[in-house]
Amino acid sequence: MNPDPFAPVDPDTPLRFDHLLHMLTNLALCVAAVVVITSAVLIYWRLRSPETYEERFATPARLLRWRLWAHFSWQKLCKRCGLSASEQVTRRDNEGHQITSTRWFHPKLLGTDVSRTTLRLTVRARMGQTAEDLERAVPAIRDAAGAHSARSVVVAPGTLRIELVMREQLSTVGHAAPPTAVATTRVTLGRCENGKPWTLPLSGRHTLTVGCSGAGKGSVFWGIAGGLGPAVSAGVVRLVGIDLKYGIELSVGSALFTKIATTESDAVETLAALEKVMNKRGNAMAGRTREHSPTTASPLVVLLIDELAGVTAYMSDPTLRKEAAATLSRILTKGRALGIVVAAFLQDPRKEVLPMRGLFTQTIALRLRSRDEVTMVLGDGMADKAPAHRISPDRPGIGYVIAEDGQATKVRSDFWSDDQIRSTAKQYGRVRTSGGKAND
Repeated sequence: MNPDPFAPVDPDTPLRFDHLLHMLTNLALCVAAVVVITSAVLIYWRLRSPETYEERFATPARLLRWRLWAHFSWQKLCKRCGLSASEQVTRRDNEGHQITSTRWFHPKLLGTDVSRTTLRLTVRARMGQTAEDLERAVPAIRDAAGAHSARSVVVAPGTLRIELVMREQLSTVGHAAPPTAVATTRVTLGRCENGKPWTLPLSGRHTLTVGCSGAGKGSVFWGIAGGLGPAVSAGVVRLVGIDLKYGIELSVGSALFTKIATTESDAVETLAALEKVMNKRGNAMAGRTREHSPTTASPLVVLLIDELAGVTAYMSDPTLRKEAAATLSRILTKGRALGIVVAAFLQDPRKEVLPMRGLFTQTIALRLRSRDEVTMVLGDGMADKAPAHRISPDRPGIGYVIAEDGQATKVRSDFWSDDQIRSTAKQYGRVRTSGGKAND
């Protein structure tokens, strides 16, 4: 018979291999049992109550994993991204022999911070390195971390905070919520990649939205027009539209607009009327105030142009085209402080199509065709930080904006259905003028 494996072992007796194997087998079985039971409990928990599972287990475990990855991978990551430097160090051992070794110097990871969607790294440059050197490596750090996007900001001399969006919140289509609050300074258009609301400043800003056909410009258009519905009803905002594609886009919510121009001559007259309003306000405000405050007597005027190229480049009459471009340029130059702002939408961002592109103070880049178009829309060096040319055609409404801190932010506009546009226009719409003039 085999001896009892649990019998006390004589200290003078050598440890037998079969005893050791038996103990390891029992230990493995115990570990396997714990793993199986734990896994079963977690699976049951996830199926039974996915909300509490995500909140109390999955999210804390995920955040811990991000922190551990950052701390344990940092030095290796710095080497691979070219942020580390090395030097050869020569010393003598106890026997007097020379020994040469390599000494590495890395940027210092000062700390990590996590949220439900984001990992933030605070990094101080090593000696001989600048914050700009760290910024150039951010795309490589983003890809190494498996992040959807990254942004960085200098928080102190030689110190950079890198924000990595690890869980993007833009995969699903959001549906616009019915507007209720009177807003004149900004509207909520959708959500940012970190799950926070995407709000677009309007007062004192001219907005240009550029994107291919089907990129989601209509959602941004009606996010602005529909979001201003309560303010239109209150009389502190007036919407004026230009839609030279037969008025098809604007006709769905036409009741929100004071005036809609659908022909070339009508567009030129509408722009001229807005310039008269601008000149009248400018003369009234001179010497009294530098900034317009919307009131029912002097509302914020928002000019929405569905396809800007139809006004600036594709008008059949050269005289009308030249007049429209000149008037629009003057409005863009002088109108912001006077409560007249422009929100225009465009497919082709080439300079010959939009010569006054530099007069728009904020730009939204939806899906574009090439890196060159990203540069045209957002500026030099933005194709890597805001790769709008890589947006999938299957994800309309996704784009990039330059935030107030100068950083590129990925966003997605909420979808506006025709029924929702009609109901919003019916609820908040006003009677439009028939003469084509935007009276102050």
